[in-house]
Order: sequence, then C-alpha cells, then structure tokens
Amino acid sequence: MSVILLNLLSQLSDPKKEVALIRKGLNIKTVESYLDKEGFILKDILIRLDISSSTYFAKKKKQEPLDVHSSEKLVRLIQVMVNASRILGEEKAKKWIYLKIPSLGNELPINLLDTEAGHQLVEQTLLQIEHGVYG
Repeated sequence: MSVILLNLLSQLSDPKKEVALIRKGLNIKTVESYLDKEGFILKDILIRLDISSSTYFAKKKKQEPLDVHSSEKLVRLIQVMVNASRILGEEKAKKWIYLKIPSLGNELPINLLDTEAGHQLVEQTLLQIEHGVYG
C-alpha cells in the first residue's frame, strides 16, 4: 500500500484528524489512488455517492481539494470498506458492497453512503455480521 494511502487510513483512525481532513478536503490524487486500489470505477462512485462529476473534474483540473460534502461521502465509503474488509475479508467486502442486503431493505450498501443515516445503517449491518446477529 502506498504511503499516501497509509497516511489517509491513519488519519481516519483518529476522529479529530478525520474531521480536520474532511474540512481541509480530500486530495483528488489520494481519492483516485484509493479507488484504483480497490477496483472501483470513478464515475460509478461519483454517481452512487451523489457527487457532481463536473465539480469533481473541475477541482481535479485546478488541482484543488474536494469540498467538505464530497470529502465526507468518500470518507464514508473508505470507512465502510475498511470495516467490511476486516469483518468479511478484502475480496468478499468488494462484492458485499454491491449486493442487495435484506436488512437494508434490499438496497446495495454502496447506494446508502450518500447520507450519514445510510452510512450508519451500513455500519450497523456490518456490526451485526461481525457479531453473528445477521448472516
């Protein structure tokens, strides 16, 4: 894993650093490095997280960090993937995020990460899986 990604993950493990990172805005190179590592397609992620692609690519062109709201949505995705990988294993986590989950109303976990409430539901489902409450 690259130094950039390790730095990002270490910042997300500390809530105070996470808040500062989100407020500062994620670096687009870091975002794309993470998405590429996980095998995500950028345009798909932008659509699913309700992030304006025109704004994203304008920021990329100007080499500016993402805004707070886009950064927070991407941080949610990263947090879910870290937790899902820990609980399910890395390969299964990549598949799980695109599966219809009955306890989520047959929604795909990735489609709920555009809101904080949806993120909480996804994290709750992962905790249930971890503790054997839900398979």
